[in-house]
Amino acid sequence: MRTRANITLGLGMVLASLGCVLALAGPARAAGGVYVALGDSYTSGPLIPFQHGTPIDCGRSDHNYPSLVAQALAPATFIDVSCGSAQTKDMENPQGGLPLGGTNPPQFNALRPDATLVTVGIGGNDAGLVGAGEECGRLGLTAPTGTACRDHFAPGGHDTLTAKIEAARTKVAAVLQGIHQRSPGARVAIVGYPDVLPRDGGSCYPMVPLSPDDVRYFDGVIIRINAMIAGVAATNDAEYVDTYTDSVGHDVCTLPPTRWFEGLTPTELAYPLHPNGKGEASMARSALAVLSRPRPAARPAPLSPPRLTGLAISPRSVRAGSAATIRFRLDRPAGVKMVVRRALAGRRSGRRCVAPTRSNRHARFCTRYARSLLVRRTAAAAGANRLVLSTRALGHRRARYRLTARPTADRVRGRRAARRFTVFAAHR
Repeated sequence: MRTRANITLGLGMVLASLGCVLALAGPARAAGGVYVALGDSYTSGPLIPFQHGTPIDCGRSDHNYPSLVAQALAPATFIDVSCGSAQTKDMENPQGGLPLGGTNPPQFNALRPDATLVTVGIGGNDAGLVGAGEECGRLGLTAPTGTACRDHFAPGGHDTLTAKIEAARTKVAAVLQGIHQRSPGARVAIVGYPDVLPRDGGSCYPMVPLSPDDVRYFDGVIIRINAMIAGVAATNDAEYVDTYTDSVGHDVCTLPPTRWFEGLTPTELAYPLHPNGKGEASMARSALAVLSRPRPAARPAPLSPPRLTGLAISPRSVRAGSAATIRFRLDRPAGVKMVVRRALAGRRSGRRCVAPTRSNRHARFCTRYARSLLVRRTAAAAGANRLVLSTRALGHRRARYRLTARPTADRVRGRRAARRFTVFAAHR
């Protein structure tokens, strides 16, 4: 159990780290403007004193890196909507399932046209980073010298975590594009993940139940996800914040007060496998080092939006449980957002198609579409593209559907294309 002296020492180290942040931030200080912070638990700082905000189970600390950056830059308005366990989907959708039953509104709700700075730390939960770390720790309890983590996540050389990281690439890109669309004048920085484990593959078993090979494997995973985030930033007019370099030598295997990240059994107030107060201060220093430099010139937008043509679904009538093939062409590489909605019977009311009621039963029939059943984002190449659509994800055995596809390239959206198809019941 922690003593009052230990807690006081921990808070003292946080305040000392904050002093370093403020000292470094001299040239970056620019009072005024609107700063919006988005992100997951590495941004929010769960359990780090002092927790605040609504919902409280987002684990938002007033000493997380956005708060320290805000203290250094002194914006006129600071908004932090980061939340533990957040994924890219929670930027546009409410995030439920929090520990105390709270719901965090869509983080994009906080974005404003007058925002001058937006930072975001996202992608780790889409790749299963923390869950994989916990699983590696569980497997390592009985294999202090083996390759349990690598064998579990990369059986036969097929690395499932690497596949998840690549699958998150288009999702992270869509987040940056969504920020630019909602806050077009903002400077945007995406924050990578720090060096939680020994860089040299050293082990501190049993304090952290990972073998040397487990440590090397998982450290490689962190490096790969950071490389993916940096690549996405470079192609989406965002600045990448490298938090890995500054945190080397302060991993979970070091002793307090050198330790900036907590293991499975924390030694100070912080969530397991996450930064403590000193780790958040390190991430703030890394962010301020980037923001202290002149803002890079934005790449010019293309003169015309991307064009998506030849959208087709084959077959147009699909047996439930089977798959259909989607084909389309692009005039240049673009991200494509595809949305599937179920067709419903409706009645005409002016220019709208509304749900049938007793009062409009004599109005003309029309077809309306339910809310999105399936949303898929993909990075597509110039020329012909082919995707597979599984009907299992639609959840209805027999219905008519509409697929819409809309391309985006360099923050410019093209026109939507739409095609209808039918799912019919399988014969028993």
